[in-house]
Formats: sequence, structure tokens, C-alpha cells
Amino acid sequence: MYREYAPPAPLAPFIECLWRRDLLEDADEDRGVVLPDGRVDLVWIAGGEPLVAGPQTRFVPRPPAPPGVAVGVRFLPSAGPPLLGLPAHELVDLHVPLAAVDTARATTLRRRLPALVDPESGSAVAGALGDWLGAAEAPDRAMRAAVRLLDTPGAAVAAVARAVGYSERELRRRFRESVGYGPKTLQRVLRFQRVLAELAGPEEEADQLARLAATAGYSDQAHMTREMKELSGLTPLELARSP
Repeated sequence: MYREYAPPAPLAPFIECLWRRDLLEDADEDRGVVLPDGRVDLVWIAGGEPLVAGPQTRFVPRPPAPPGVAVGVRFLPSAGPPLLGLPAHELVDLHVPLAAVDTARATTLRRRLPALVDPESGSAVAGALGDWLGAAEAPDRAMRAAVRLLDTPGAAVAAVARAVGYSERELRRRFRESVGYGPKTLQRVLRFQRVLAELAGPEEEADQLARLAATAGYSDQAHMTREMKELSGLTPLELARSP
């Protein structure tokens, strides 16, 4: 039902992956939620208008869609909003039609995708994106470095700011503009994603969750359970057992 593809080399500085999801005839079987990951996605379905899925602070229901194929482009953290020409904080917890993003960059992208791209063709998607990104500025290296540092258990925001040459205040401002929320919130989301990656492996037993909480960077198992429930609506064990 869901597959991810590595982007071609020219797109790798901007895009984490291309993905495809087959939408089922039976809507009951295709219900679900979208979990926060700190990224911005561009999503569209054959015959429909592209959507921009903003960075999330919590789980949100997957937007309803008719049976067919959904194709997405997942931008690297902090890369998507600058490419679209708008502040990331305007997209937080939203799914916005690309047509509603009133910037020159978004208008150019919208003109390319619906007319030129068959959503079932990954090569066509990559080609259209490559043309659009051809004149784009390289991603902010300091922000990319800050995101990588924050995705480390125990990282302190003050230390990350010093490492990339910003004050904490400047780092928070830049994160709001390009990520959508502050570094502490992104750190929380990235920690949540690290646990999800572990839970996707061999089934976790209840007595292993304390170890997982410690290695992921939570203060204790109760802290992990509380945050996982707030971000996903489920406990760690429920997530481990969900399809």
C-alpha cells in the first residue's frame, strides 16, 4: 500500500523521499492518522489539486480521498517552506491546497505539476521537480546542521545554537520560519520518530520499554508514554501492535 523511493541525486539536497500510497476501494480499510515528523509534504492524487501538508505538532486524520494512487514528495526538515516562499509557521497542523499558497514559487510549481505529471509516474514527478528546483538556492547549511544535532538524545538547544553560530533567540526565529515551530518542539517530534523506528522492528515487550525510553532520550518510561500518547493518540505498546 505504501512505498518510498530515494530522490535522484540532483534533488537530494532538498527532498528526503518520493512516496506512493495506493488508496483502497473500502474506505474503512484505509482510515488512519498522519503522525508528526517535522517535515512538509507535497501530496496529490490523479485528477486532483496538489496539497501541501504542513509540519505537525500532533496526529491528524488522513485527508479523505477517492480510491486511486496518492503520490507525495517529502521535503527535508527546514527545506520545504523556503522553497515554496512562505513562512513555515503558516502551515503548522494544516493541509493547504497548493493553489492557496500565494507566492511566485508555489504558482510556478502548481503550473508544472497538474498539467505535466502523471501521478503514477515517479520519473515524471522527479523531472518536474528537477525543473522547478533548478534555480533554487541551496538549503541553509546551518539549519540542516541544527536539525541533525537536535536529532541526538540529550542534545541541548543552547549547545546546538552555539554549534551553528546563532544565538538561541535567532535559532528559534529561524526555526519558526523554516521548520514551523521552535527547536524544542522539533526535538520532541524527532525523539518520537526515533521511538517509532524502534517499534517498527521486532516486537517490543513491556519490560523493554524502559530501556527504549532511556536510549531515545526520555527522562523515564512514563515520560515517553505520555508524549507518545499526546503525539499519536496511542501508547507505545499500542503503536507497536498497530498495523
